[in-house]
Amino acid sequence: MRTGVSYMGQHDIRYIDQDLREMKGLRLDDCFLAIQENDFAYFPGKLEYTPKIAADYGIRPIAIFWGALNLFGGGRSSQFLLDNPDGFQVRKDGSHSPAGCYMNRSCQARIEEMIDTIAAKGFSAYFIDEPTPLRDCYCPSCRAKYEEWYQGDLRSASAERQEEFRQRCVIEYVGVISRYCKENHPLVETMCCLMPHDDGMWASISAIPYLDSFGTDIYWVNEDRPVEKMVPVVRAMGDMCRKHGKFHHEWLQCWDVREGREQRILEQGEVLLREKPDALYAWAWKGQVGTSESCADPNKSWRYAEKILVSAKGD
Repeated sequence: MRTGVSYMGQHDIRYIDQDLREMKGLRLDDCFLAIQENDFAYFPGKLEYTPKIAADYGIRPIAIFWGALNLFGGGRSSQFLLDNPDGFQVRKDGSHSPAGCYMNRSCQARIEEMIDTIAAKGFSAYFIDEPTPLRDCYCPSCRAKYEEWYQGDLRSASAERQEEFRQRCVIEYVGVISRYCKENHPLVETMCCLMPHDDGMWASISAIPYLDSFGTDIYWVNEDRPVEKMVPVVRAMGDMCRKHGKFHHEWLQCWDVREGREQRILEQGEVLLREKPDALYAWAWKGQVGTSESCADPNKSWRYAEKILVSAKGD
């Protein structure tokens, strides 16, 4: 089983080396570097050094554009949207929304430029993290796409048709971006994770021919749902991946874990180990300490996640 971890990263080469050396000691295979838009423009150290050092330690460097377009996870601070306000979402009443729209061609082009950069820097894969329906966007791009697909006005569409459209947009986006990556950088692996409540799109996403790896993230650590209820979710994802020839990965929560819930990391991790996906990843390195999404006790949380990652490699 492959193992890995998401990594907020460092800008100083000394600390990048220290962290990756420790990852090597845990026999991790993959390091998902959470790259923010500001890292491309103002803090290039982690973008420049991490793939080189990771490769030296035999770890695959994987890029995730964390918070890009003020979407796709945390760390939302989009320089691109500041410079290109036509990329913002627009609410139904015409008012401004602070997040970007991935149906906007200029936004897609920016993501493609970033893919070109990480490919040139030596990253092994690009990870499309949790794309989800933009249910409140009525920007010109969304309205034009709705008109193209349904020959109607998005603003007056029924709730059912709007939901169908929004999910179709997610599938379209993953297809467009994964195709761009594979056609222009064929050696770069394409990966995507969709949340469990977006399982209505799993079948279509897993069928995208340009996508190599697919998975989900059952982040129930702070919930009371029995961990055994994870089993059908993991198996459904595994079935989708096998049907379409995708590498099956699963994520273990080690972020925003509340005080007293740390044991759930171990319990959920043990379920994932039993189900044997192709890869098991933890979000995030060291309990995402130092961020707004840090675990209440990052050291304790990380110890449990670390135990699962070590167990995944066997003795």
